[in-house]
Amino acid sequence: MMKYFMLIWLCINDPTVTLDNTCIQEQFGMTFSSLEECRMASTHLYNSIKNPDLYMTSFCSSKNLTTI
Repeated sequence: MMKYFMLIWLCINDPTVTLDNTCIQEQFGMTFSSLEECRMASTHLYNSIKNPDLYMTSFCSSKNLTTI
């Protein structure tokens, strides 16, 4: 069964934050049935960010769950 996962990078533009704490990488906590569903969730998440100093990028990756 093919599922899609969203990987997210969040970075904050703040001169008081150390460089090693500027960005984090996370896997979004759910899987998606299609690439389009994953992309729509990514867009929704991106549009929900209200902090102008917080930047997000993401991508969706497919995995065959029978081999994981």
